[in-house]
Amino acid sequence: MSAGLRSGQVAEAAGVNIQTLRYYERRGLLAEPERSNGGHRLYGEDAVDRLAFIGAAKHLGLPLEEIAELLGVWQARACQEVKADLRERVVARIEEAERRAAELAAFTASLHRAVEHLDELPDREDRCNPQCAFLGRIPAMPPAPSAHPDGTGRRSVPTA
Repeated sequence: MSAGLRSGQVAEAAGVNIQTLRYYERRGLLAEPERSNGGHRLYGEDAVDRLAFIGAAKHLGLPLEEIAELLGVWQARACQEVKADLRERVVARIEEAERRAAELAAFTASLHRAVEHLDELPDREDRCNPQCAFLGRIPAMPPAPSAHPDGTGRRSVPTA
């Protein structure tokens, strides 16, 4: 490559910072750039498009592992195959979001019941104790929502 874009140019064009470029290189999402005679990193023109694709996939909530898989499809296959692959992944995110929304709605309802219960209790001048109406009658709250459908606590929300 005789010409290319420097890190700052790529970062600015893609709307990311240079640390993000390095991170994506380490994760294998962005190819290691060539070096100029002066040691500057030089990226190909496709780096900006690749970063835009990564950003769009992240916006959909895809984890970096899935984005890496999808990038392979995007580079090697027809648009219709990318669309089909992406559709499956987005439908899975919708199902996960709907499940989490239902859990959050149930938790919110439980909190509302607790507030209603507190509002119904008489004010007491003495300290609360195990026989206190507040401590003994709080409506049961559902368990905290799990972060992952398999209950392992793993989160699939991207962090980078």
